[in-house]
Amino acid sequence: MQVGIEVYAQRAVYIMDNNFVRLKVINNGKLMEESCSEDVFKFFGTIIPGKRLAGVGRNSKYEPSYLLGSIFEANPSSHINFLFIDPEDDIKLVIETNIWLDPGIMLQDVMLKIASDKKNLEIPLNRPDIKMDWQSRGTFAIDIGDFIRELNAARIKV
Repeated sequence: MQVGIEVYAQRAVYIMDNNFVRLKVINNGKLMEESCSEDVFKFFGTIIPGKRLAGVGRNSKYEPSYLLGSIFEANPSSHINFLFIDPEDDIKLVIETNIWLDPGIMLQDVMLKIASDKKNLEIPLNRPDIKMDWQSRGTFAIDIGDFIRELNAARIKV
């Protein structure tokens, strides 16, 4: 199953020069290499609500010239492949950033969009059912296993 995972601004996000967002997916304790990504912002500005901030599976560097004549939105994610999905799988999205150092503000500012060819999920991180581990300053592990299983169920549904 091909899955795209993206981080979107839920509220205005203020960006400073050299801010970054790194994403990676850990499946049962193993890094999914194709999921690793880094978005580096080389400008000062604001990302307005509803715009993409980061996505898995690619590296992007945004220079000030990227802003000319348009409202900023990060590049789309590349799809990552989940071959076998077991109900017991432990699947986490790890976010490393210097934009938010603690989870309180980040949870209010962003949401995840997880999409397959059959279904799209929009997941505000401030929902009470979201399980997140604050691993260190600026590093967060979000349990996305239930959402991947939901997409897999939609894929195999007749």
